[in-house]
Amino acid sequence: MASPGNYLIWITIAHLVPQTGFFASISLGVILLVLNFCGAQKMFGSYKYIISAFTLLGMMFATMEIMVYPNLHNYKAGFIYFTFNKPFGIDNLSWRSFFLGSYTFFYSATVALLSVQFIYRYRAIFDVEKLRFFKGVYWLIWPVFCTFFGLQYALGAYCFLKMNDISTEYFREELLIRYDTNVSEIPSMSLWNLMGIANIFVIVNLQYGIMIHCGWSMHTQMEDKIANFSDALKKHHKQFFKTLVLQITAPTLILFIPISFINFVPIFNLDISLPSGALLCCFTLYPAMDSIIVMCVVSEYRKTAEKIHKAVRRMLEDICGSGNGTGAVTTTNTTSERPFSRRSAKVEQQPVGLQN
Repeated sequence: MASPGNYLIWITIAHLVPQTGFFASISLGVILLVLNFCGAQKMFGSYKYIISAFTLLGMMFATMEIMVYPNLHNYKAGFIYFTFNKPFGIDNLSWRSFFLGSYTFFYSATVALLSVQFIYRYRAIFDVEKLRFFKGVYWLIWPVFCTFFGLQYALGAYCFLKMNDISTEYFREELLIRYDTNVSEIPSMSLWNLMGIANIFVIVNLQYGIMIHCGWSMHTQMEDKIANFSDALKKHHKQFFKTLVLQITAPTLILFIPISFINFVPIFNLDISLPSGALLCCFTLYPAMDSIIVMCVVSEYRKTAEKIHKAVRRMLEDICGSGNGTGAVTTTNTTSERPFSRRSAKVEQQPVGLQN
């Protein structure tokens, strides 16, 4: 049975969590990019561009999250995707709906670029010749790949989740009770046919399937493939495999399970009323988690951070040392003059006494 009362407290949570994720994603993303710029990626080949691109895309995704503050609500045989926020103070419902749809673009593009990382690492071990598709003009394939799935998700949401009279009336009383709002006055999308579910299912599970295939293949066959590699290269591949394991575990919990739950619950037509936006707001935490995973697992980042720390410390010591050195010279000169003056005075007085 639907629980009594409203869910406005969940709106507060749905704002607080993205704000935390935004500041964490931006700060950690900047640190990661600085380490990349300072040489952490010198051994990564074309993979360095993918890491930097994913970091930047994650920062944009987190920014879009706090611009839109999207919410979801599951109710019986449907869900409604909506926002109370007004990006840039815009009141027009059409423009606010555009921003709401744009958020789905960044979600899908981020997931697609994550799968590209798995494709690259898989090719780097099992088919090095195919890495040419990550260089030169061929590199443009992957931005197009991510953009395609981003647009498919966003346009699919616009076409298959667009509100109509039936869905508006279906959710009118529910949103009035739960969120004290009129559904006609906010930008929203809702599930009203199976094509909406199918579109989301295909995109999400295709990307997840790519990650599972590449990850499992590396897990079962990597040791044989890298047996003849140098020790440094073996360490390099093993570190990135650990990174990918964590990169598939974290999004499974934060990105894939929540969206699958939200997407498939309406099929069963359960008598429920869930503020599922609490799951959606956790999406923005993933870019920050990804930056932490990469910097903690890959030793090149730690080495680069240590080099930067030592360089900064030496610079500060030089600055402080030069300041202390000047003071020491002045003090020494002052103290050395005093005994010299006393000795001079005594030498001058002794002849006078002897003469008397």
